[in-house]
Amino acid sequence: MTAEATSPDQRYAAFRHRPFLSYWTARFLTTFATMIVSVAVGWQVYDLTRDPFDLGIVGIVQFLPSLLLVLVTGVVADRFGRRLIMTLATLVEAGCALALLLLTLRGLHGPLPIFIVLAMFGIARAFYGPASSSLFANLVPQEDFANAIAWNSSAWQTATIVGPVAGGLLYG
Repeated sequence: MTAEATSPDQRYAAFRHRPFLSYWTARFLTTFATMIVSVAVGWQVYDLTRDPFDLGIVGIVQFLPSLLLVLVTGVVADRFGRRLIMTLATLVEAGCALALLLLTLRGLHGPLPIFIVLAMFGIARAFYGPASSSLFANLVPQEDFANAIAWNSSAWQTATIVGPVAGGLLYG
């Protein structure tokens, strides 16, 4: 490994490109927020029902849209503006988080409204994934692509580790 490859300028090469910096920040914050919502809602449903089955439903209603829409979301990401799809998906996710907050503040008596909102949350996540993955390749020149991949992976890994911790602490 050369000294040039490990210099501070090279370690942060992908961040010299403003579109990548914006993408990286949005991806980190979106993943972080998604993990917080998923964990906090899981705890909330379990506290509400004390039924492990309902806790499983929390996960499945978020995952099932990705499975059912896998062919559709890829086509949509290829056909329409990826930034627009990411923006709309993020707005829907934020709306779902707000809806979950309002449901909680009103007082819940059962988990069904939560499951409905989480299904919408899952649909938004299903569209966000392919759009963000396919946009990523267009944000940096080829010489900085490996560095961008490393930073993108680090952002996702950090958010998926720290997000659930934050979600648990916030719920507690």
